[in-house]
Amino acid sequence: MSGESLMTASDVAELAGVGRAAVSNWRRRYPDFPEPVSGAGASPRFLYTDVERWLRQRGRFTASPAESLWRVLDAGSGDANVPGVVARLAAYVAGLTDGADLGPRVREHVDRLDRSARADAVEHLVSRVFERQQRQHLVTPQGLADLVVALAGPLSGSVFDPACGPATVLRTAARHGARVIYGQEIDSEVALLARARLAFTSSSVESLDTGDSLRTDAHPDLQADVVLCDPPFGYRDWGHDDLVIDPRWEYGVPPKSEPELGWLQHCLAHTAPGGTAVMVMPAGVASRRSGRSIRKALLRAGAVRAVLALPAGLLMSTGIPLHVWVLRRPAAPGVDPVLLVDAGHLAPERRGRADWRALRSAILEPWREFCRTGVVDDVAGRRRTIEVIDLLDDDVDLTPSRHLLLSPVPLDADDLQRQSSELAADLHVLATGLPDSVWAGRRTTRSTTTIGALARTGAVALRQATGRLEITDDPEAVGPIVVTGRDLATGAEPSTRLLEPAEDVIELRPGDVVAPAIIAGDTPRAEVIDTEGWVLGRNVYLLRVDDDRVDPHFLAGLLRTRSLLRSASTSSGSHRIDVRRVEVPVLDIGAQRSIGEQLRRVHAFGTGLRHLATRGEALAQHLTDGLVDGVVDCSSITKPG
Repeated sequence: MSGESLMTASDVAELAGVGRAAVSNWRRRYPDFPEPVSGAGASPRFLYTDVERWLRQRGRFTASPAESLWRVLDAGSGDANVPGVVARLAAYVAGLTDGADLGPRVREHVDRLDRSARADAVEHLVSRVFERQQRQHLVTPQGLADLVVALAGPLSGSVFDPACGPATVLRTAARHGARVIYGQEIDSEVALLARARLAFTSSSVESLDTGDSLRTDAHPDLQADVVLCDPPFGYRDWGHDDLVIDPRWEYGVPPKSEPELGWLQHCLAHTAPGGTAVMVMPAGVASRRSGRSIRKALLRAGAVRAVLALPAGLLMSTGIPLHVWVLRRPAAPGVDPVLLVDAGHLAPERRGRADWRALRSAILEPWREFCRTGVVDDVAGRRRTIEVIDLLDDDVDLTPSRHLLLSPVPLDADDLQRQSSELAADLHVLATGLPDSVWAGRRTTRSTTTIGALARTGAVALRQATGRLEITDDPEAVGPIVVTGRDLATGAEPSTRLLEPAEDVIELRPGDVVAPAIIAGDTPRAEVIDTEGWVLGRNVYLLRVDDDRVDPHFLAGLLRTRSLLRSASTSSGSHRIDVRRVEVPVLDIGAQRSIGEQLRRVHAFGTGLRHLATRGEALAQHLTDGLVDGVVDCSSITKPG
């Protein structure tokens, strides 16, 4: 199968322009649908050539020429370095090489494309290759590149990026008026890709060199009008020991643990007097104690214009929050106020899926006002202009949230009154679940059996999910709810959904008893299913009872007793349960149902109490905030009669 491109079900759906569920439906309905060649079951993979042929026969092949080229390229690359192959292809398309090492099939596809289609194809290939490596911060997201360029604009002269990667930022700058482009990239193949992408712009690429910008500066005398940089972060081997004495460290020698402050000073050193540098950096750079002396020197020189906080989760490679620093190479003495903006409230629901339109608005609106007037109207929790003297304390912490005015707590006294009354009423109702009286009798000796024995006689059917289930936490997924061991062990409401139908899935029925195979801590849990359409997940026991012989609530209650832990093996604070060994008192079905109803009521009381505790904690927090802020008087909230 060497040289053949393989596809997942999601890839097939993309080629056909349909949802993934349609592909699963085709596999069931059409006997001639291509058989998977690997990963059979929940994660099948198909040959691209087989899928393309099947889709074309039915008029469902919607792939663009660029996607077809990607498939040919991917198939021909075998085990080769695909980013390198894409870089060489892009260089051939841009006329930088003769493409001799690409193979005739690839060149044939390229030669059919006109110039505009070739540029689009290169961009499609770039997006494809970096999708595969999205857990590495190898490319600046386009939305972030747009924001960085907008903060530096309007552009008209020279632009330099000393850590340009595949030139996403420089390419964006070229589209927005940059006339002359300079860049440097440490990886030779990525640098080749950058040159190829920039060849399709109208800007003049003066120089795009390969090498380590900090250790081997390819542009020692360059001073550009604008410097843009999304430097690498999270590493220590950046040349600190070799660069202790360096003319670029105008504001202080960067600590070994702060390579970002080395990049910052490198960028300022290459900015023309009065010019602008815009940098993307981890949020920690604004507050680490090791960098406070450099931050102080930057502020005193008037080099810091703005620190703009972005939310966590913008990058696929990391969940850390980012800041964008807007800097100025001082041309004359003078210190102006600094703009601080916090857009952390716009965190994406899923990592790497940011609402860039909302982020651009939250950042650029105050930035443009600041550029026009030198100040902005303070908005609590969102933005503020602050004098440099107010930032020069012992910490020199430039984290925007630390200096913004506190947002007022939105409180509605009528709503708090309603919540308080409803909570008191629900507590009263919940208390009815407690017994009117409790008496302690003498422990009686009962005959017992085990769940394993009940299973052998057919009174209980005992099952576990054995096949692989492809599940997702995506709230937009529409598959059936999967009851997982984690849900049961933590008492959480099940929310995971089945992504791909499986032949051996076990559907749950009302009256089924489910219990986790592994218990965290010392709180055994078990539930009686009362909902249609859920399915059994991994690490869960399903006990399906014969209603005439075993009461499900009685059995679930037995699986919630701490004596259950006697049948467990313990490891690192967790208990692995062998449910077959659990002892069951031998009682007639009438006695079981009587005790089972009491167990059901006690369990409902405990579950309801946990839910009320969550509501009560939220209400108490609101009341505390309101009392401290002086906007609530608890004496006005009356207790229900």
